[in-house]
Amino acid sequence: MILCFFCKANIKSVFKIKVMLSCFELVSGLKVNFLKSRIGGVGVEQTKILSFASVLNCEIMRTSFKYLGLPVGGCHTRGEFWDEVVNKIKRRLGRKGRCISMAGRICLIKSVLSSIPLFCLSLFKIPSNVLKKIVSLQRNFLWGWGSEGRKIAWLAWDKICNSKDGGGLGIINIRSFNIALLGKWIWRLNSDEGGLWREVIDSKYGGWRGLKELHYDNSKVSLWWRDLMKVWSSEKWGRKFEDCVNWEVGNGKDILFWSDNWVFPKVILFICS
Repeated sequence: MILCFFCKANIKSVFKIKVMLSCFELVSGLKVNFLKSRIGGVGVEQTKILSFASVLNCEIMRTSFKYLGLPVGGCHTRGEFWDEVVNKIKRRLGRKGRCISMAGRICLIKSVLSSIPLFCLSLFKIPSNVLKKIVSLQRNFLWGWGSEGRKIAWLAWDKICNSKDGGGLGIINIRSFNIALLGKWIWRLNSDEGGLWREVIDSKYGGWRGLKELHYDNSKVSLWWRDLMKVWSSEKWGRKFEDCVNWEVGNGKDILFWSDNWVFPKVILFICS
């Protein structure tokens, strides 16, 4: 179980957290492992963080750090942010290609190589240089048989990623997969009912309608929201989304009368004087 606390940067708040954790131990019978706990601050002097860590007997949290398997605090537009993902793929490959048949290599690429970056792809837009590295690893593994040197590709990778009915091998196109995963957030912004995350997005950016607003200052918009705006505009998701999604008025809370498109059923209008 993971507990996360936010408080003011003063010693009084830190002591309150320690008392709360002590009460939790007494009530639940569980013990908090302070050696595995971390404390960090935003805009707080390092000397204060050191004093707080000594009170809680824990280590200082460095940025970037991992939370639920995802790196937090780094810039995902830089290549070094994805180094761990690329290195994982390299380790999974190794020289196994020499001992595996073509069918086995295709199965490994589908089941392992395309799933390793799943968490990162579901939240961040992958840079083009990182995408080229991963595709190069996949291509070399498929055609190289684990050998060194230049590999001969007998078919273009775009055709390899086509479905079997379309003449390909059904290997996932990472770029399209990344766009689809990011597009899922756009869908959830409109379809999910309630939820703290949606309330935060609605209050800060205006929900999915805010994706159409291209006047945002980049310094005030998070990198994640900027990626969604790129998906909405450059990938032509905006028009597809508005054309394919409809909803009932209901209580009218989520409807903008003058901005949203309206579709009326067949009616008869009769005016008399």
